[in-house]
Amino acid sequence: MDGIGHQRFELVAVFAQQLEREVPISRRVLERVPEGRPDWKPHEKSMQLGYLATLVATMPSWLTMAIAQDTLDLAPTSGPGYKAPEWRTNAELLGHLEAAAASARKALAGTTDRHLATAWRLLVAGRTVAENPRHRQLSVVVQDRP
Repeated sequence: MDGIGHQRFELVAVFAQQLEREVPISRRVLERVPEGRPDWKPHEKSMQLGYLATLVATMPSWLTMAIAQDTLDLAPTSGPGYKAPEWRTNAELLGHLEAAAASARKALAGTTDRHLATAWRLLVAGRTVAENPRHRQLSVVVQDRP
């Protein structure tokens, strides 16, 4: 409780609860991804299902990144940036989800609300395009809301 009788809100605990809520949902979705058709699109303007499935499976790793790193450069001038993991089977895809979730759990367990209040920046080719407290970035990842 704070000094005026309100219960204190702990960000780390909230994000940990949201992660535990979202991982089973992601797992159920990924279990249904058809194997051997990563290039399938429901419409010609759609993204490939394999790309989207990889994005869902690795999303928890963005929690780890936002806690452990001060920045993310989407187009680093020093060379290639992030490379998504490859997979061929649903078991491999689910393995990426489990690894990302385990990493996120460890990162959340090792951080504090004070750290989550510090600045985090999104860069493109070294230029800042967004700067927010880390907890704002975590909210975007866990809740998929800007």
